[in-house]
Order: sequence, then C-alpha cells, then structure tokens
Amino acid sequence: MIPKVGPVKYVAQVRQEGRKVVWPTRRETVVTTIMVLIMTVLLGAFFFVVDSILSTVVQFIIGLGG
Repeated sequence: MIPKVGPVKYVAQVRQEGRKVVWPTRRETVVTTIMVLIMTVLLGAFFFVVDSILSTVVQFIIGLGG
C-alpha cells in the first residue's frame, strides 16, 4: 500500500520530478511534428487506396450474385 502524503509534500515531489524531465528542444519538437504529419498523410493515402480496392472487389462480388 502506498503511504499517504499531504498536499504540500505532494506538490513538492511533483516539482522535484518535473525538474528531472529532459524536455525536447524546439527543433526536435518541430521535426517530430513534421514527421507525424507526413506519416499521417501517407497512412491516410494508403488506407484510402486499400479501402477503394476492397470496396471495388466487394461490389464486384455482390454484382455476380445478383
């Protein structure tokens, strides 16, 4: 069981842990954001193409049955 801590001590511990965090530089943040946007667009395009192909195949199969 975790021992209970008062609110003042809790805030002090949170601030102490926050100082240990290695924050990314502005350049790292920009590069990572650009990479995420590029991957989002690429994956969106990929799934659009796959969905279109599967939709065409299913429509063709359904058309054969009618």
